[in-house]
Amino acid sequence: MSVTSDVLFAYLRNMFYASPDVELDFDKLEEDFILLGKGLVYFAHCKNEYFEFADSLARGDLSAKVPPPENELAAPLKTIQANLKHLTWQSQQVAKGDYKQRVDYMGEFADAFNTMVEQLADRQNKLENEIGISRKRAEAMEQNNLLLSNLIRLTPDQIFVVSTADHSVLLANDSATSEMKNDKDYITKIMNSLSKEQLQSSINNCDVTLTRNDEEKFLSVNSYLIEWHGKKAIVLVVKDVSDAKRQREELEDFAYHDPMTHTYNRFFGMLTLNEWLERKQRFSVIFVDLDNLKFINDKFGHNEGDEYIIRVSQHLQAYSPDTVVSRLGGDEYMLLVPDLDCDEARDRMERVYRAIQDDEYQKGKDFHYSISFGIVIVDENNEFKASEILSMADERMYEHKRARKKERAATNN
Repeated sequence: MSVTSDVLFAYLRNMFYASPDVELDFDKLEEDFILLGKGLVYFAHCKNEYFEFADSLARGDLSAKVPPPENELAAPLKTIQANLKHLTWQSQQVAKGDYKQRVDYMGEFADAFNTMVEQLADRQNKLENEIGISRKRAEAMEQNNLLLSNLIRLTPDQIFVVSTADHSVLLANDSATSEMKNDKDYITKIMNSLSKEQLQSSINNCDVTLTRNDEEKFLSVNSYLIEWHGKKAIVLVVKDVSDAKRQREELEDFAYHDPMTHTYNRFFGMLTLNEWLERKQRFSVIFVDLDNLKFINDKFGHNEGDEYIIRVSQHLQAYSPDTVVSRLGGDEYMLLVPDLDCDEARDRMERVYRAIQDDEYQKGKDFHYSISFGIVIVDENNEFKASEILSMADERMYEHKRARKKERAATNN
């Protein structure tokens, strides 16, 4: 092998395996190989641009500098960047409720994305219909029936005429009498729940919560001041709305919580983040990512992956009582913690990190639990938008992930 061949081969080897900035010594090349050497230098330059651009995309930096048009190596990556930017925009539109978005590229991912959007649209429509029906029922229950009509028709609503002087019952319909038989202090509890202003108002509507045998009972109470056979009295029209209230609470719980982990979902998390930003509140944003979830899903099955997600969420919810924990996606969480500085937030997360690694469930298994996290402190002087804050927390999470990998590599060596 000639000297020129050795030099060119060494240059190619070093360019790929040693340093991207290695230089070619043209003085050692034969004249006929100078042009080939220049071509290799140009190829190395294109290769460096390609790998720098690819590394940025791999880290999720879709705003990375694009190589110039003459770099043909990077052309496929430019297409990927454009597609990812458009996909990001589409995902943001879906998060805003635009369920008309569809992806017609990226193969199986497109099918999964489109199916997810269709399911979200269907679920949203069903949820809105159910909430609308529940709201109409609640509004119907709150409408006041005329006192005389209720009395004449022997309505199932409980109707009491109560003396304002001593709270004695002057009149009660069948429903009201039946309720007093079940609880002799029933009317006293209702009267004690009404404020002085409510008792003095000629017409009033309020909600009353009573406890009987450790069970809460929710009542809608309409009250009217009248004269009853020369005595000042108050008419109470009482509706038991316990079932409707619980149904409404169940619908709200469905709308705001992740069904698998029972943490808050992305919608509620982003709603809370934006509310805290509008209030100029001081708080910490902690972005959490599960390590190796895909590996566990692929090798041990999605049941183990789901168990991983659930157990990490339980540890995250133990972070502090006032923390809002939201599951943003498959393996991503956001923690919102009020009035917490960066050092204390990091110390608490390190404790959570160790607790997750020490989780009893994984002992004896061929995998281990681990998380990476990034922390951003927001104060009253914040000027960043919610999306920008999440991007910063996401980048810090990746820094934490890379640092952990380096620590493990150093330990293994």
